[in-house]
Amino acid sequence: MELLTKLKFPLSVILGLLVITGGWQLYQVWAEVPSDSDYLLITNAPNLKLTPGEIREVSLIIQNTGNGLWWEGNSLRLGTVFSNGIADRPSIWSTDSWLSNMRVAPIGLENKSVRPRQMATFKFTIKTPTKIGLYKEYFQPLLEGSHWLTGTPIGLTLQVGEMNEVTIQEAQPKLIRINRTTQTGEWIENGFVVATLPVSTGKSGYTTPAGKYTIFNHIENAYSQEYELWMPNWIGLKSVTRGIQGYGIHGLPYWKVRASKFEEGKIYPGGRLYTAGRLYEGYSHLGMAMSHGCIRFGVGESAALFAWAENGTPVLVV
Repeated sequence: MELLTKLKFPLSVILGLLVITGGWQLYQVWAEVPSDSDYLLITNAPNLKLTPGEIREVSLIIQNTGNGLWWEGNSLRLGTVFSNGIADRPSIWSTDSWLSNMRVAPIGLENKSVRPRQMATFKFTIKTPTKIGLYKEYFQPLLEGSHWLTGTPIGLTLQVGEMNEVTIQEAQPKLIRINRTTQTGEWIENGFVVATLPVSTGKSGYTTPAGKYTIFNHIENAYSQEYELWMPNWIGLKSVTRGIQGYGIHGLPYWKVRASKFEEGKIYPGGRLYTAGRLYEGYSHLGMAMSHGCIRFGVGESAALFAWAENGTPVLVV
């Protein structure tokens, strides 16, 4: 019996998958629907066990359980979310069949709307990472440019390669794993990788020390007097063996600047975003060792992590 079958995940968190070869993609049924959700996941299938680097086509069907129209197909989208429901999680599973690494378009809905009780299909391919492990991808439909639809995030559960069942049984509820070689950060829940994101660790001369840490505090906007910069979504780290040394996890740092010199929302050379009097360090630094020793995530990603990782959450730097 495969490992994922043994683990017996509740169906409420498993994405229904359906391989479709063609045919009509807009459906209508007259089923009982919940009143507190804008949509209902209709398709469901066993979890997927894949090989590293494999490309697989999957499809899911959702029903409009609200009272309003889902506008034309160029507005209805399937968006990525974090496991805590925060929107716009960059996905490492995306392929050319996606609009971006955070959006998938429905099929067969050009210039059409989805009425209440009708259904819409999203068919797309995923490419598995080369790293063996257990993963969960979370999605939620939205009307682009308007709002996200209300409902429980749709979870896609995947096993990549062969896994040791004992390892999964010993998994911690939450873990952050930082890889200095690949400059990536993984968020792990009960043994499942729920997000893989680019980071920036310490540059030469400021190398982020490897080891085991725990989170001991959260500061929404911390200030570094030494480097004269602000660090949004600061998460303080305490080494298991060395104690508090001043290292932490935070979003790309920013400087407070004169608004008259910058254009709101503009991204300047190097990926430097200006907004609300703040000029951020460039997004181009993510994926590179460029910090003074702390671990940097993107601005939005660090906000999601700030909400996801409680004090006491373990952090492993390798």
